[in-house]
Amino acid sequence: MNTKGKIVSSNYPGRAMNTQVENILNKNLADGGITADSLTFGFGVEDVSYLKPNMKLSDYISTYKPEYFSGYLVIKESNNNTGSALTKAFQESFEELQNTPLQANVWVIAEESYDEVISEFVKLPDVSNSWFKDKNTIGSFQFSVTAKGVNIDESKLNNLLKGGEWLDLY
Repeated sequence: MNTKGKIVSSNYPGRAMNTQVENILNKNLADGGITADSLTFGFGVEDVSYLKPNMKLSDYISTYKPEYFSGYLVIKESNNNTGSALTKAFQESFEELQNTPLQANVWVIAEESYDEVISEFVKLPDVSNSWFKDKNTIGSFQFSVTAKGVNIDESKLNNLLKGGEWLDLY
């Protein structure tokens, strides 16, 4: 909005597309028994000046050809979280996103703090790794899926999801 109250730019259509990506990832994670929420962004897209907010995600990907989707994934600590479930959720999301690479800085939040952290997280228009510094995190790592597969094997993911190792994202 400019100083005269006129909207000169809006990121609403782009945010609407990113929300659709988040919904796909969150659903696939939930289907695998993982409680999580995400905040994603499309990168390397062609000119989006004519993007319509009611556009289907599949049309958006076909038309604007994002190079990849990236963002943050906040996972609730649970003994039921597995590397297999996380890998499957990302692979299914990758396929639903027309084989567009997907990556996330993953933060595992202690079970007792998750609801409070998520209530703040879902209100944010953007976030950075430093936002998580004072949260009750038990681990963090970067996870991605491309046409070549995932960047971390299921066994290592099992450790990361349990807080067995900390990969510094600060």
